[in-house]
This record gives sequence, structure tokens and C-alpha cells, in this order.
Amino acid sequence: MILCYDRSDASTEAIKAVAALLRGAPALVVSIWKPVAEEALSPAGKPPPSDTADVNNRSEEAALQVARAGAREASAAGLDAKPLAVEVRGRTWEAIAMVADDYDAQLIACGTSRAGVKSLLPGDLPGALVDHASVPVLVVPSSKAAAERRRDVQESRGARRHTGV
Repeated sequence: MILCYDRSDASTEAIKAVAALLRGAPALVVSIWKPVAEEALSPAGKPPPSDTADVNNRSEEAALQVARAGAREASAAGLDAKPLAVEVRGRTWEAIAMVADDYDAQLIACGTSRAGVKSLLPGDLPGALVDHASVPVLVVPSSKAAAERRRDVQESRGARRHTGV
């Protein structure tokens, strides 16, 4: 399985939830990084302030450190985890879906801290994975998002009781 990890509370909680469901399962903990184009580092008409290859190497190493931290979390929770830093040149969901395909993953798991209308906004990785990935996607709401969702359901139930629906 692929576990999306970025050190957020939501991704950490997702690892723990997946481990509780699939104890001992092999997992590839994926952290992403995006390369910096040389043009992005230099003001108009001036050379870049540093070597883009160096900046990209540091970005990749930072992502690998994040993936390693996630793999430690996953291993401590009971999964057989390995870290992987993934370069993203286009859309994040595409890179993750390609990794799942490359490694014959049977599941992609990720956390989300979004609730309500926020989950419908652009940039929602879990939503994009659900819409596009070719393998099952498990989306684990953070404890905060889950509490907001429970509150929304309770409010909805109360409104239906009052309207007779």
C-alpha cells in the first residue's frame, strides 16, 4: 500500500488508522517534492542566486527525511514500512497514482483535515485520488475534521426532525 505522508496531523492519524486496520501489512510511505526551475530562482535578467541542482537535491533530501519520519511512525504503529521521496512535475495525484502503479500497490491511503465545503475546493489531494486512481483509496479524516463532520451530521438530523423530513 501507499501511505501519503507530509508530517501533518492528518497524515499521522491516517497512518495510525491504517495500521489498526492492516497490522503488519507492507507500506510505502510517500513524501513528495517539486523541483525548482532555474527561472524561478533568478530575478529578471540576473543569474540564479544558487545552483538549481543543489536546491533540488536539498528538496529531495528533505522529502526523504519526511518519508523516513513517516516510515518510523508507520513501523511503530505495526506496519512493515519503507520510505520513498517522489518528485512531482505535474499534478500530485498523478505522481502518487504512478507510484501505486509502479509498485503494484493495492491501496492508497491518505489523511485529510478538510471538512464541509473545504473538501470540495480545488487542491484536495484525497478527492483527486478518489476520482482518478486505479486502485482503492482510503481517506482518513483527521480527528478535528471527523468532529466537524459529526457535528454537521447532528445539526442536519436536528434540522430534519424540526421540518418533518
